[in-house]
Amino acid sequence: MLRAAALVAGRFAVGEQPDPVPGPGQALVATEACGICGSDLSAVAHTAEFLRASRDSGTTGFLFDPARPLVMGHEFSGRVLGYGPGARGPAPGTGVVALPWALDAGGVVRTVGYSNAFPGGFGERIVVQAEALLPVPDSLDLALAALTEPLAVGFGNIARTEAGPGTPAVVVGCGPVGLGAVAALLERGAGPVVACDPSALRRAAAARLGAHAVVDPSGGEDPVAHCAALAGPRPRPTVVVNCVGLPGMLNRLLHTVPRGAEILQIGGVMTDDVIRPVVGIYKDVTVRMCLTYPPREFGATLDRLADGRIDAAALVTGEAGFGGLDEAFASLRRPERHIKVLIRPGLPGAGLLPPGV
Repeated sequence: MLRAAALVAGRFAVGEQPDPVPGPGQALVATEACGICGSDLSAVAHTAEFLRASRDSGTTGFLFDPARPLVMGHEFSGRVLGYGPGARGPAPGTGVVALPWALDAGGVVRTVGYSNAFPGGFGERIVVQAEALLPVPDSLDLALAALTEPLAVGFGNIARTEAGPGTPAVVVGCGPVGLGAVAALLERGAGPVVACDPSALRRAAAARLGAHAVVDPSGGEDPVAHCAALAGPRPRPTVVVNCVGLPGMLNRLLHTVPRGAEILQIGGVMTDDVIRPVVGIYKDVTVRMCLTYPPREFGATLDRLADGRIDAAALVTGEAGFGGLDEAFASLRRPERHIKVLIRPGLPGAGLLPPGV
């Protein structure tokens, strides 16, 4: 049996769960650390809507039975314990990260942490497809390597755009995914890059990454207008990255972005939303809904963390053990307090701790 925090009736209960057993082509990994994702917050707060979206879209990777305990957590790092039949990978004891997927007995892709059969990093051990493993360089603290997955979402989706030198860009929402997008845009030479978030903590993080301007939307300032003022007349279309799951935001952006802009919708709105498509049509706006990205960006993001291009430690604002998950989830719903909270299996107590304690 393994110790884990399982989601039961909307709350996390710490106890024993059956040991996951690696099947053919799979690896068993001991959890070192696991981040809490915005998708996790949505899955807990809007479980019925989360599952309905999976069914309506025919997406098997996010389906689970809410009546059964669910061990969440897909932003994980850990150490290899062993392998199932026919599987190969880094030697046991090696620190690893992985894209969080596994094949069930029927060959269906499941997402680790969103499947009752494949518990995630809010438990002591994880089964993941062996080919998904990447060894963590010695230069990077293994716990901090857990930031690879959320930052890779930002980097990976910017890689799907035409953003390049001199591309004006706006990032709305500066959680880890949005900060990854800010860093990716700057890496490509885009500019001006304007980051927008009501949290002073997150705006400061975007500024440290090199954002040319940060905007507090609660003061009424429009980040798209701010970007346009900084850019002046530019021949390249503006890229706008929406990393918040706020109803109405996409429609607001359709009305405010300049002609020919590209909007990346990364933030998951769990409810029905209303947009006025003709506004975007008249302005020749491209809207791209974002989930998958080039897999190479996952390994490339790990390299960025390992060589110090991104200071992972500066993004971790809290840690907790399994007993602190309820408090951690509640705190992350107030983004002025945190950027990334890591769950560490060995930490005691039922509260949040400063990082590194």
